[in-house]
Order: sequence, then structure tokens, then C-alpha cells
Amino acid sequence: MDRRRDGMPVTGRAAVPYMNRYSNQLARLATMLALAWISPVSGGAPANRIITDAGGRQIVPGGYVVLEKLPYKPDDYRRMVSMGANFQVIRMPVGTIGAWPGTEPDEKVLAHYDQLVRMGRDTGLRTVFKLAFYGTHPFGDKQWDMLWNDDGGTNDRIMRGWTLIWNRYKDEPSVFGYDLLNEPQRGLDKDYDKVQREKMIPLLRRLTDRMHEISPEKWALYQPLLRPGGDPRNKGKGPTVAMEEPFGRDRVIYAPHLYQMDMSVVETILDDFQRQAAISNAPLLLGEWGSPTLSDTDGNPAEEARFTKVYRETVKRMDARGIGGIKAWFCGQRKLIPTKSGKGMTWAIFSDKSAIGRVERKYITDVVARPRPLVVAGTIVSYGNDFAAPHFEMKIEADPKLGATEIFVSAERYFPSGFQLRFDDGLVLACDGRESSLRAVRALSEEDRRQAELVHWDEARQSVTIDRWTGPARQLTLRISPEKS
Repeated sequence: MDRRRDGMPVTGRAAVPYMNRYSNQLARLATMLALAWISPVSGGAPANRIITDAGGRQIVPGGYVVLEKLPYKPDDYRRMVSMGANFQVIRMPVGTIGAWPGTEPDEKVLAHYDQLVRMGRDTGLRTVFKLAFYGTHPFGDKQWDMLWNDDGGTNDRIMRGWTLIWNRYKDEPSVFGYDLLNEPQRGLDKDYDKVQREKMIPLLRRLTDRMHEISPEKWALYQPLLRPGGDPRNKGKGPTVAMEEPFGRDRVIYAPHLYQMDMSVVETILDDFQRQAAISNAPLLLGEWGSPTLSDTDGNPAEEARFTKVYRETVKRMDARGIGGIKAWFCGQRKLIPTKSGKGMTWAIFSDKSAIGRVERKYITDVVARPRPLVVAGTIVSYGNDFAAPHFEMKIEADPKLGATEIFVSAERYFPSGFQLRFDDGLVLACDGRESSLRAVRALSEEDRRQAELVHWDEARQSVTIDRWTGPARQLTLRISPEKS
């Protein structure tokens, strides 16, 4: 008997029986166990579990949502990398892969997905596919209800569509994982918790099990059920239903979205997201983040300053917790989405009306494209930016056995006159931002000089790569600051 399909979720530790009438008690027990063995951070929330690559290096995902229909070119991907991306998330409507009744896979679109993956791989990006229900008409509460009740074989169609994609990319190492259901909604049933517990989570488990049969090394991303912002249970929280039940699978990432301009609740929301991720022993990633701009934002100094302040405060909290995030969307402003206020809104990070866009909303992009770790040979203890100085600092437990470390410096935005990279209080390297290599300013020991030879600056990627750490495994502090005149 396959215990996973008989209601017995398997965790990274021990199998835990799942029975609906005991789910609340089990959720509370799982929470207590998770909180007992994961170290605390700010606000008393459990620390975020880390995401690693095949070699054991810690990855901090960051990047942009790529829209499925746009004619991206290699130059767009190089620009994406120069804006701090190490991931792309490709939005994939159900109809394009035949994942809904009445639809069939579109070979032309599938070939386009292949091209997006290839351009991402060629520029060093990892890819996540996200299944979205946009573009399939009609699609509303009735259709969500069909999915949860498996009317007309909807579950099999979702499984069939995903299986097509999983098999297509099972041998493509740059495809990192799959976000199984984007922004799921309750349908016609008014009991959100019941829909999530009895309908959505079991479907997500079945999808995850099938995915791991095909690609055991890839990650499954899962999101909570959406709940309208006006619901009184959402006070001080995000517009989602808390995931209080262990997901019960390995190699999964909890990937809720955070669109919030009220900074008074962001800390609480992140605490709650981390608590929910810990229940399933899953890393936390903000699958999308960053509120949309409105039709009266661009060109309004006060509004642009407000967005910059909120985005800066949000990334400070994300970085302090080691949480990565994906920004929507890497495109131009083709059209605005109507709102009840009469103002249009958009998640596009470029303000011109060309499809992919060229003119950055710099009051947003200069925050998103901040200095940050991309991949670390070791474990990150802490990192963050002082935006005013500017100054970046990262403390890690360095492991020389794991290979290379890459840090996005964002020199063009933050250190236009050059920067210095300090390793503890010994080695100091410098670059004016246009040089092809870093020059040693100070190297106090022979080990410092060996380390200096293993550090490289890539102007096109706006990043520093340390091929490996010299010496033994140890705690290490790196600092990036403007080069002294």
C-alpha cells in the first residue's frame, strides 16, 4: 500500500497519520514540535528553513515573474540578471498545457517555454513554472468548485497537464521546481478552512507525489487558499487561509504572496508565514511580493517616495529573515487593470508601453535590485543593507568543501564610484565597477593572498564570485561599501 495515497503524509522525519477529525490536534502538535527544534528569530517566529542546490549550497531565490506570451530575447535575460535575478518564474496558464477540460496542449506555446528555459539557463537562472488559471474562460467560483469536487475529471486534467511538463523538463537541471496552483480560491463553498483542509491540500499532495516520482530532485511549491481582504479573520494578517496542517512531504517550499503597503502588519504576516512553513518543515519563499503601482503613482514625488519607503522596509524584513522573493512582473505597462477606486493598477516594473519594457520604475527596481547573496557555500547567519550609507553586510558559516559563492553587488546602482569588499578584518579588495578584476587593497597574510586570487568581479552580472573559501570552515563576515576616495 502506498501510504502517501492512503492519507498518510510522509515527512522528512516520521510518517504522521492524517485523519480529518484529528487534524486540528495534529496541527497543534506539529507546531509545538517545529517550534521546539527550530531556532527563533525576530518576533518569536521560527527561523526559515534554507533552500539548497544539489551540492548543498544555500540559495536565496530572487527574480521576476515572466509572462508567458511575451517575446523575450537573450538581452532581456542578461538585463534580468544584471537586476539581481537568480530565478525566473514562468507563468503557465492551464489551457496552454491541456490541464483543463476542453483544452489541449499548445505545441507552439510549449516550444516558447523551452526557449524561455534555455535563455534562463544560458544566463545562469533557475526556472520555476507556475500553473495559473488566467486566460481560460470562463473561470470563477464555479470552476474552482469543479476542481475541488473533481467534477468532469478536473483533477486528472490538472495531473495530465503537469505530467506533460514534468516529463518535458525532468532532465533539465536548470528547472528548479513547480508552483502547483497559483492563488487558489475556495469556489462556491463558503467554508475556507474545509476547502483547504479536505480539498486543496490532498490535491497538492497527490500532485507533489507524482512530480517526485518523475523528478525526485526538484522542488514543489505550494500556496495557501486566498481569502478576501475584508474577512474579519484577516485582521493583521495577509489575505490567505493559514496552513495549520503539516503538508507531509519533503522537498516542498511554502510560497505565499505578499502584497502589502501597510507596514504595521508586515512583521506579523511574515511571522505567521514562517510559523506555517515550520509546521511542514518547509522553507519559506515569497512566491510573489511587492504591491502594484497605480495610475497616479508615476511622476508623483510623494507617491513614488512612499513606494520606495514601503519596498525598502519590506526587503529589510525579508533579508533579516533570510527569505527570498519573486517580483512581478518583468514586462512593460501594456494596460492597466481596473480597480474599484477608478484607478488602474499594474505590477509591471517598467513604465513604458512596449511589451517587455525598457523604462524602469526606479523607485521600485532600485530597491528590488539591491545587494544580496545569490548562492553561498555554507550557511547564512545574517545579511542586510543600509540603504542610506550604502552598505551591505553578510555573516556566514563558510564551508570550503561546497564550492563557489556568488553575491549580487549592484554596483551601478549602489556603488557607482566603486566599492570595497572586506573579508573580516583582513583581506580588502576594491573595484571601480568597470574593471574586469578586483585589486587587493590589503592582504595581511598568505591565506588572504590565496583568497584574493579566488575572487572575481563580473560587470555584466553585477556580481562577485568567490570560487571557494580558503582555510577551515569558519564564521566569516563580508562587507561591501563605497570605495574610499
